[in-house]
Amino acid sequence: MKTITLANDSELAWKLLCDAVRQLPGEDHELMPGVRWGDCAQLYTPAFWKIQYISHMQRREPRRIYKLGKTILEEIIVCLLGGFGMPSEVGLAAFDRLKQQELIKPKVSREQLYQALVTPFVLPNGKKITYRFYNQKSSYIFKLLNRGDLNAIPLHSDLDLRNWLLTVDGIGLKTASWITRNWLDSDRVAILDVHILRAGLLAGFYHKNYDLTKYYLHLEKQYLSFCEALHVSSGIMDAIIWDFMKKTNRLALSALKHLD
Repeated sequence: MKTITLANDSELAWKLLCDAVRQLPGEDHELMPGVRWGDCAQLYTPAFWKIQYISHMQRREPRRIYKLGKTILEEIIVCLLGGFGMPSEVGLAAFDRLKQQELIKPKVSREQLYQALVTPFVLPNGKKITYRFYNQKSSYIFKLLNRGDLNAIPLHSDLDLRNWLLTVDGIGLKTASWITRNWLDSDRVAILDVHILRAGLLAGFYHKNYDLTKYYLHLEKQYLSFCEALHVSSGIMDAIIWDFMKKTNRLALSALKHLD
């Protein structure tokens, strides 16, 4: 059996990527009405994101498993503990503590949840930190754990699951979409935040700096149309865009100032 060396593997990946670049439509061609492909060598164009996607898929498994919990209830709670204004490592530390103390189950008291979250955490780097939303989140989790319909969570349909999640206190469209994408590997919902919004403005599939809270479903529809036109998985593309936009945040903000 022939052994493929790292060098040969890298060369093959590079060749495939070059072939993909050559097959892209011209930069002035329309990807979708009013949105041109642009130059793949220019940051934030649709062509750039397509190449980032192809490169990502060459390096990784075809589908990434996003699940953070072992059950849907755990998934809801870990995402509820994370999200807006919460560093991921802190949200995960809070979730791990609830699991270690066996508090993710019905009939747990709100006080038990409160004490678990209010007690400071020591992160792997040795830093001591307090979970900011201990009062609010302990209340949300207590209400969730004491719902009477936990055995009837609709797991057969991504949109039905998201609609059910929206009935949970403390969960809005972004978090509901995050849980749905994670648990059902859905490409029919989008996890939209400021990074995706900025990417859309720079790529041209968003034309106005909309309020995500008020126009989430409208913006989601546009984002999903963009991914469909690119022939990419919206869930994987979401993760790629989010990661890159976060790393180049200052550059993206500078580029936005030069938009017409």
